[in-house]
Amino acid sequence: MLTEEVARRVASLRVHARRAVEGLRSGIHRSPHRGASVIFAEHRDYRPGDDLRLLDWRAYARSDRHIIKRFEQETHLRAQLWLDCSASMDYGGEPGDPLHKHTHAATLLAAMAFILLGQGDAVGVVRFADAMGEALPARARPGQLEAALGLLAQPAERAAKTNLNTALSACAERAGRRGLVVLASDLLDLTPHALEPLSLLRAAGHDVLVFHVLHPHELELPFDERMRFIDPEGDGVLDTDPSAIREAYKEQITSLLVESRRKCTAAGARYALARTDTPVQQTIAEVLSGRVTRAWA
Repeated sequence: MLTEEVARRVASLRVHARRAVEGLRSGIHRSPHRGASVIFAEHRDYRPGDDLRLLDWRAYARSDRHIIKRFEQETHLRAQLWLDCSASMDYGGEPGDPLHKHTHAATLLAAMAFILLGQGDAVGVVRFADAMGEALPARARPGQLEAALGLLAQPAERAAKTNLNTALSACAERAGRRGLVVLASDLLDLTPHALEPLSLLRAAGHDVLVFHVLHPHELELPFDERMRFIDPEGDGVLDTDPSAIREAYKEQITSLLVESRRKCTAAGARYALARTDTPVQQTIAEVLSGRVTRAWA
């Protein structure tokens, strides 16, 4: 899942939560709780019982009021990596091929785990398809990276259908205190309420990042000969000449991308198209640097 080259290229990257997160020990992320740190947050009036060491005597000299200095407490991040293991993710060659959708999604999450654990944050993994599957609780202990990689490396479930609303709702209910949720999925669930659970996560205070994983074939339909297309999650079969439907297909896939991005951003999540022919380290670097400005390219 995590080659030496990918690890080396992402080693210098850092993940910073966009929202305040809750943790049990000090770290690099802003906490919703106030404490003692070097980052000044605000002033407030003194109340009986406050620590006298936090009195701002200069402010008192100016206003003749006892004022307390409040600081932001820094904490560690609790991150959960959610991997879509439905049958539609089993496309693009054999598992292990870099262009394989499930392999690419798992590698994206493996690289995120490597970065997060390297900066002292806690990382957990959840597999899902039509329901929440096997999960690894978020921990920052030694051996957590190996455990995370082991769960991510398990293959997609070739008979499993996608039910994003049910699966993500179950995951969201168990997400716990506010932190970071990273979702890697092809988002191939066309039901209108598929991505509504993302709003629940944001309402609970989580920072949410969505990697929309798609193979170049799905984006471009490059085939020239007459072919049979089979729905991996249903009974649908289509015999057609790809060149005859290519333009209409591209309009539909563009509409899907635009709608997926709109729903993610409307829910307050960050969205990034993750083509399987784009190196993992490039996709992650663009997302973490804030350079992702296109829904697709």
